[in-house]
Amino acid sequence: MLSILSQFWRIAQLKSGPEHLPASSFLLLVVTVLNIVLSLTISVSVGPQPASMVATTILTNLAAQALLIFGLLYLVGKPARLTQTLIAYFGCDLLMNLVIGVSILIMRLLGIDFMTTLALTILFWSVLVFGYILHKAMEVHMAMTIALAFFLTMVTVALGQLAVGQT
Repeated sequence: MLSILSQFWRIAQLKSGPEHLPASSFLLLVVTVLNIVLSLTISVSVGPQPASMVATTILTNLAAQALLIFGLLYLVGKPARLTQTLIAYFGCDLLMNLVIGVSILIMRLLGIDFMTTLALTILFWSVLVFGYILHKAMEVHMAMTIALAFFLTMVTVALGQLAVGQT
């Protein structure tokens, strides 16, 4: 598992792509479950929302991301790359959630708050990384995939909010 996390780190640094990951449904399941558990743990520890509402939002986001990524890959004639692309996408999201979790722990230990800076940094980093993953998977221009990644992020956040009745 350490080699897979290392590969996610290389992807997050824009040094590798999803094509270097195994096309394993089991790995996709493991990465997705770990992502859900970590996201849920962090979100429940930070916010006042009930765990059921947070879980619904997380599951809606991941499902919407998977469907939209499948649609994009299908449109460019590369649906066979779905498993590796989702492993990279969800794995890098897991990695970013680890950074968020450690940062929150540091903030609590030191009694400081840089949550806004952290949130903006992670947003920009994630859009860049997700755009890069789409660029490698779809084989289209990086600028287009960064725009798609931003759009994908905004749509899935909106859908997650709608799923729990927040507007």
